[in-house]
Formats: sequence, C-alpha cells, structure tokens
Amino acid sequence: MTAAPPLVVWRLLDGKAGHEKQSAALVEALGALSPVDAHDFHVCGNGQFRREVVKGAFSMCAPPSAAPLPALIVGAGHRTHLPMLVARQAWGGKCVALMKPTLPSGLFDLIFVPTHDHSRRKPNLVETDGVLCAAPPAAPLRKDERRGLILLGGESRHFVWRNAAVAGAVAAIVQAAPEVSWTVCDSRRTPARLEQALPAAANLRFRSWRAAPPGFLGEALATAGYAWVTADSSSMLYEALAAAAAVGVIDLPQKRRGVNKHARGIAELRAARRVHCSTDGFRLPAFGNGQAKAHEPENRRCARIVMERLLDRPGAGAAA
Repeated sequence: MTAAPPLVVWRLLDGKAGHEKQSAALVEALGALSPVDAHDFHVCGNGQFRREVVKGAFSMCAPPSAAPLPALIVGAGHRTHLPMLVARQAWGGKCVALMKPTLPSGLFDLIFVPTHDHSRRKPNLVETDGVLCAAPPAAPLRKDERRGLILLGGESRHFVWRNAAVAGAVAAIVQAAPEVSWTVCDSRRTPARLEQALPAAANLRFRSWRAAPPGFLGEALATAGYAWVTADSSSMLYEALAAAAAVGVIDLPQKRRGVNKHARGIAELRAARRVHCSTDGFRLPAFGNGQAKAHEPENRRCARIVMERLLDRPGAGAAA
C-alpha cells in the first residue's frame, strides 16, 4: 500500500514568541498523526514572503521559496490573518487561525479560540482550554517538589508592570517556601533592569532566556513541582498547567477598568482550583499527588479536529 504524501503546512509567523509557540504546538501535534512537511514564513515588515503573497494574489506565480502548495495555512496573531487569506486565494489550502481574528470569522476554515474569550458559537469555531502549547512528555514524570520555577512576562496591553512590585512578589515566594530551589526565568518582554531588582537568596537563581538552550523551559516544567507565572503571560501559564505542576499566578494591576479576557481566564482557573493567586498568599498548595495527569493534550485534540474536519483524514494514529 502506497504511503500518503506528507501533509504540507505553511506556518505564518509574526515574530511574537507566544504566538509562534501556539502554531508550533499545533504543527507538532499534526506530525503525531501524519507525516508533515512544514514551512515557516515571516509576515512582518517588507520581507520576501509579504512581497510574494501580494504578487501571488494578482498572478499565477510560483509559491514563495519554491515551497510545495499548502494543504494547511496556520497562523496565530492578528498580523498573520490577512496574509493567510491572501495566500489561500493565491495558492489554495485551508486557513486555520489560532486566537479570535479581527477579520470576519467566516473567512477562515477553522478557528481555535480560548474559552475565556467568550466567543459566539459558530460552525468553524472551536473553543480550547486556554492557548495551545506543546504537549508534555508521553510518559508521566514524577514531579520534584524541591524545585520550582518563577516565569516572568513583561510589559503588555492589559496589565501594569512594575519591576519593584514583581521583584517583591519573587522575594515573597522564595521566603514562603525556603525548602524549594527556585529558578527565575525571564522572557523577551521582561524589562532588562528587572534582574538587578531581584532579591539575593540562597535558594534562588536567575536564568535568562538569552542564555537558555532551546527547549529549556519545557524540560524544566516537565519535572518542576511548582511554577509561578506573572498574570500577563497566558502562554507560559498554560504551558505550566499542561505540565501538571502546582501553578500560581503573580497578580498584576489591570490597565483598564473592567475585566480583560486574560484576567477573566485566570479568574475561571482560580474558581476551578486549577491555579493559586498571589492575593491568596505566596505559598503554593501541593495539587494532586505529584504525578502528571493522564489526559489528551489540547494541541493533539485540536490536531484531530483539523484532520477530520478539513482534510477528511482519520484523527488517530501516528506518523509513519
């Protein structure tokens, strides 16, 4: 029996790490179901892909970088949405958007939206448990309750970031659990001066994303018993939850009145007792028995939906 050709996936990137992690998580899960031939294209600025997409919209030119024609075009972030649609018009394929688009949702073949967005129910819209993230290891790992992570985001549209306040929260976390070895990890959005504001403690070390090897965060989360995440970072929050750590949220003031969608998502997680908030104290309760829970990762559930709805392929099995 002849093997099916690889599934050609174009992944459109907007330069934002959180968005790119989401689309990478979906492509990873698709690869667990079928052989995948993935191609990444950057859509920001006046780059080659942007120029070729505009050209392709008006003529039957070859795809960018001589890539094979796509079966799927995947993007996360508003900047990817219009290029996705234009690329589909020029070269075919199905458009899969991650996050609620600003353009009319009916233009996309499939949209995955976090439940906390409270979007209207539509045939092409699928709600997800938070943002998509890479699946944890297949084999449950024993959590090390002597190790913890403190994951820092940074400036955002929704929350007020003050270095002194965040550093104070880090100090309180470390003091509340002195028996835990804590690693503070910053991110691309973290202000450079924050490191200088962090407390000096025997059970605390700082790890910059600039010096961390690829895959460091996923590997650290796989075994860490505890993880604190600043409220602005949805992607790291759901990565920590997927890794089955005991998760805390470092609360930050909101920039606007009312509750933004990220704060609403945190409130829902808190109500479901899936996270602990710093307003309730800086010592994390030990959730569960320290074993990773056996359940289907959200990115793999979404990959099955893509295969079944858009490609008419069975959403089960493994890549050859």
